[in-house]
Amino acid sequence: MKFLFWEFGKKKKSRETAKKRLEQIVGTTKRKQMNITEIIPKEMLDKNSDKIKERIASWLSETFNVEKEKIKIDLEEREGHVVIITNVFFK
Repeated sequence: MKFLFWEFGKKKKSRETAKKRLEQIVGTTKRKQMNITEIIPKEMLDKNSDKIKERIASWLSETFNVEKEKIKIDLEEREGHVVIITNVFFK
């Protein structure tokens, strides 16, 4: 009987650690979506795409304390919206 109680306690502990590991994996996603805060007309985007990229790069550089060379920014148009894709390399 002692063996069964010991086994039961071990399984419960491993379940708790597995739950914590799963929460850590799910909780720290690499992709993060942000809500739309500003709508930019297409003409302005075409004219000022380099300025917009520079502004985003400087904001990301200050926020994450990385060099601007480690930030890659792409602009894509999807279904009438402009999607800004940013990649920040920390290493």
